[in-house]
Amino acid sequence: MLIVDKLAFQEKLSEGEKTLAAYILAHGMEIAKYSTRSLAEVTYTSPPTVLRLCKKLGFTGFDDFKQNFVRELEYLDQQQGKVDFNFPFAENDSPMRVAQNIGELYEEAVKDTMQLLRYEDLHKAVLLLKYHEEIHIFSAGTAINQAESFREKMLKIGKRVVIFNNLNYQRYQACCLSERDLAMIISYSGETAQMLEIARQCKRSGTPILALTSFGENSLTCYADCKLTLSTKESIYQNLGDYASHLSMTLLLDILYSEYFRQNYQKNYTYKLERARELEQHRTSTNPILLNLHKENAE
Repeated sequence: MLIVDKLAFQEKLSEGEKTLAAYILAHGMEIAKYSTRSLAEVTYTSPPTVLRLCKKLGFTGFDDFKQNFVRELEYLDQQQGKVDFNFPFAENDSPMRVAQNIGELYEEAVKDTMQLLRYEDLHKAVLLLKYHEEIHIFSAGTAINQAESFREKMLKIGKRVVIFNNLNYQRYQACCLSERDLAMIISYSGETAQMLEIARQCKRSGTPILALTSFGENSLTCYADCKLTLSTKESIYQNLGDYASHLSMTLLLDILYSEYFRQNYQKNYTYKLERARELEQHRTSTNPILLNLHKENAE
């Protein structure tokens, strides 16, 4: 749930907290200039009331709330781009118009994903990959296809990644994990019942969770030790295809792999090259570009 929705849903707030919530919603980005005391003064409440509201919303204090609230407003202001992410083409569009729109959608989805990516989240996510024996990926949807590509890359540098396509097997898989493993749960909505069941099982067994999910707070984020945010401009149902969310997943997984690779670059490259020479001798091509021969000829 977005912060603005939490502020609007005032059923469990005191009268003073309702006054604060209404003021914050009415003044939006202006809240960035306030301190706890100045906000209390302008709303005729008190600093403890401000802190109570922030904690009810899930934040450690007003500064934490303010940072996340402003970030959310900035993201919501950017929702309108050149292309409608849900309906990127029309029935009467020409083939090249369709191609152009999908290309622009991809550009915007990549830009959106990068704007949502924070250094501290990426750093923590890669540490989780490094210091756990196995990575177990869970997803109820077609994100498994993106995850399979990530698994292949990681296996080629010697890191074990486990994926089961069958949801029932995934539930049993979660029961076998321990604190030595890492659970990566991919869910665009963050509300899929099976994924939440798996998340709860992981918490019971002490298995850390890396979540790839949508912007804002959802049920999955409450269980996650680390979250990477997917581009969140597509409706769950009312769209022509999961273009942006799938591209965003692929991008984040490729970034995770690349940063994991970089942190032990020479060792990973040597391992990958040796395994390729041993196991992929059958792969060949008459195209010099694919074999890097064009570079040798140029030299």
